[in-house]
Amino acid sequence: MVKVTNQVGKELRISRFLNSESKRTVMVAYAHGVLLGPIKGMETNAEINQQVDTLREADAILMPMGFLPYVQPLFEGKDAPEMIALYDWQSISRPANHLGYTEGSIEPITSIERVLASGATGVMTYLFIGFDDPELEAKEVRRNYEVNELCQKYGLIHIIEPRVVKSKETNTDGTMKLELMKVHTRMAAELGADFIKVKYPDTPERLKELQDISPAPLLVAGGSKIADGDADQMAEASVTAGTAGIVFGRNIYQADQPKEALARFLNIVHQK
Repeated sequence: MVKVTNQVGKELRISRFLNSESKRTVMVAYAHGVLLGPIKGMETNAEINQQVDTLREADAILMPMGFLPYVQPLFEGKDAPEMIALYDWQSISRPANHLGYTEGSIEPITSIERVLASGATGVMTYLFIGFDDPELEAKEVRRNYEVNELCQKYGLIHIIEPRVVKSKETNTDGTMKLELMKVHTRMAAELGADFIKVKYPDTPERLKELQDISPAPLLVAGGSKIADGDADQMAEASVTAGTAGIVFGRNIYQADQPKEALARFLNIVHQK
């Protein structure tokens, strides 16, 4: 049976997004400025220019489309990482000392037309559940459905990052509520996500349990900057649990030696 063009396009983009041998990816999330403003690793223009060289070896980079003109050389040439567009802005995970809100909100910050014009490989959207107002969750579902329809139409990769609103996602001891993670992860899969970016659910065994209930491959989020050993264990768990790789940001670009940190994660995830 002859495949239709958009199906071929999506398969080709996925083949470039994943390492050809390991079938996993190391994506750098370089998208925190639109939420947190100037932070270490992207605080000054000098740091931004330095990261153009630092992040070059990544398999993919997640970033807002409005930031693209300032890091354009990062994506130039045949050996450049794949570009994944951050489709949404959200203030839900903004900390209290950065004008945090009780629940926050989410809005698109780009369009499929702009994503296609940029040469990006795909997009990432958020899917938040657990609002006090159930209509807000319903709007999240519709927004993700509409973006997924466009990604299907144009053969783009669609990554969904599902989350629970604020403190509702953790137990009193700070561990993740795995049963809620299973709910929003399965929701993301059945909304059509090609990949699902998830927080690390505390142990390799729980991560495997989460991957086992998801028809779509998971990508493990690095979260805030943590000790190198802990970050390495998360990357190793992504391999043993059978996920599609990692999405690390601050554990790479805020490291004392970002290029070396990225190389270390590439070695772990691709088992070099």
